[in-house]
Amino acid sequence: MEKIKAILHDRDKLREAFLYLIFGVLTTLVSWCVYYAWRQLLGLTTYPTDSAQYALIANSGQALAFVLSVAFAFVTNKRLVFRSDKKGNGLWKELGLFFSARVLGWAIFDVALFNLCLALLKNTLADADLWIKLLMNVLVVIFNYVASKFVIFRK
Repeated sequence: MEKIKAILHDRDKLREAFLYLIFGVLTTLVSWCVYYAWRQLLGLTTYPTDSAQYALIANSGQALAFVLSVAFAFVTNKRLVFRSDKKGNGLWKELGLFFSARVLGWAIFDVALFNLCLALLKNTLADADLWIKLLMNVLVVIFNYVASKFVIFRK
C-alpha cells in the first residue's frame, strides 16, 4: 500500500505509467491493424476444415504484426516513456534486450497460449482468434512493462 501511495505522489512515475499505457495501447493497435489487414487480405474470416493450415497462416500474420509493433514500441518506449538516451553499445544492448524480451513474451503468450486457446475455442466462439488475441495482448502488455521497467530501460 505504501508503494502505491509513493507512486501516486511521484510525478515521474505517474508520467511513465501513463505514457506506457498510452503507447502500449497504440502498439496494440498497430499489432491489431496489421493482423486484421493480414486476415482480411488472405480471407481468413471463416474457419476452414484444415485448422492446422489456418493456424499456420494466422501465425504468419501474427509474426508480421509482432515485428512492426515491436519496432514501434521500441522507439516510443526508449524515447518517450523511459527517456533513455543511450547511444552506441548501450543502444544496441537495449535493442537486443527489448527484442529478446518481446520474443519471449510473444513465444509465451502470442504463440503458445494463442494456439492453445484457438484450438479450445474455435468451434464455440465466433471470431475466437480476435477475442483470444485481445486476452493475449493484455497479458503481453503486463509482461512487457515489467521487462522494460526493471530490465531493459532501468536507470
